[in-house]
Amino acid sequence: MMIDSFIEKRLPTLHCTPVKNAHFDTALKLRACTEQRDWVEENFQLLDFISKRIEISRCLYDSYLASGGRATTQRLAPEWQALALLLLLKDFLRLQASGDNINAIKRLNAILKLHDHLQPDKNALEDELKAFIAKAADEFLRDFQPTEPDANESKSAEPDSHATKTIPLTVLFWEGPIARAYLATLSSMGLQPEKIIQLISKNDLSSKKPVGRFLPGIMRMAYADSRQKSSIHYWSTTLQKTETALHGCMRTVIERDFNISKDVVDDALELKHLNSYSPNVEQLLVDGLADEHLHRYLQKLPETRILFTGGGIVPKKLLELDHLKFIHVHPGYLPEVRGADCALWSQLVKGCTSATCFYMAPGIDDGDVIVSAYLPALHFDLEKPVTDLKSLYRATYAFFDPWIRASVLRRTIAMTSGFAEVNATEQIEEGSVTYHFMHERIQQAVFSRLFSPFAR
Repeated sequence: MMIDSFIEKRLPTLHCTPVKNAHFDTALKLRACTEQRDWVEENFQLLDFISKRIEISRCLYDSYLASGGRATTQRLAPEWQALALLLLLKDFLRLQASGDNINAIKRLNAILKLHDHLQPDKNALEDELKAFIAKAADEFLRDFQPTEPDANESKSAEPDSHATKTIPLTVLFWEGPIARAYLATLSSMGLQPEKIIQLISKNDLSSKKPVGRFLPGIMRMAYADSRQKSSIHYWSTTLQKTETALHGCMRTVIERDFNISKDVVDDALELKHLNSYSPNVEQLLVDGLADEHLHRYLQKLPETRILFTGGGIVPKKLLELDHLKFIHVHPGYLPEVRGADCALWSQLVKGCTSATCFYMAPGIDDGDVIVSAYLPALHFDLEKPVTDLKSLYRATYAFFDPWIRASVLRRTIAMTSGFAEVNATEQIEEGSVTYHFMHERIQQAVFSRLFSPFAR
């Protein structure tokens, strides 16, 4: 087998010095795995660990902690990273041959990321190996078939039409397309959240430098709000102007297949003042979700449900506030589709979009499920191909992902009578899969199925 010959060729040239006091010495673990001819469960668990580390950071480090976090800032030498790539490639072929396509595609995601990391080093990978990886990836992605969802739900709940009333829900508003889609959806159902807490970043989102720190309090709040809105909606606004046909096509399909009216989408894009959605709006200037000011503020709130709209990872100490229940809508059917880029992963591995409304708990998409739903499989027929992969990716998160979430939020509100009759169920860990940010090559495979014509 070609992979084995590459491994055997490299082994005599590999030397390592054990890392002192290391819980997980990466080079030693890789060598031990390489020298064992017949792999057992311990080896497969090692490759799972290595694969996950690469999916997260795109490379490997010399050692890791028991928690899985890196124990050093020193990256593993390129020759050892190349060995890791070969081992993962060997395991990818094993998983593919066994028909375990879900784990195979996760291995491929790690392989492609590590391949990219090693590219600048011209001596790290042989041209023959690079060609083999490219061919194996192309063939696997071309033939990849989604698995049928267990629950085949196809349409979102119809929005209720009734007089405006207050829903027992506090919106933790972080400016962005998701938050705007949620508020427009609530409004379309004749609902107002009892309170909106608008989080405004005291630091510029790009430079991380303080915004307007010498301005008086009210003026600084207004200036920071304006800067944050412009920054977060930059790509949404830009794509509407530069990719008019793409935006128009996506709108048409989303409105039709998700049963969302044109007026609701217009409402979200208008970026109205938040008083349009609730008479009770309070602004907080914060340094992210871990800001102690936010923690103290939430401690003083009466018992309520908090609709999380983004802004980063919710700190454990916020989730542990007993009088609050944080609600999140994840764009994947939990626990089968956890993690990042799940609007795309769901489309690839299930053949359709999906989302879950759940109570948040510490961990990656952990917590009791309120409503999970598979949504229609969408397809966008473009007038002409969009050649920029980044534009399609940005359009996905500006116009597609928010309405996947909003559709399931609407369904949840309808099914629970506005969260008054919730019957949440514990997630079953068996069969759970956590995905990580998708490599550009796999993105291409997804977009070629979502959009036509599609130009690479």
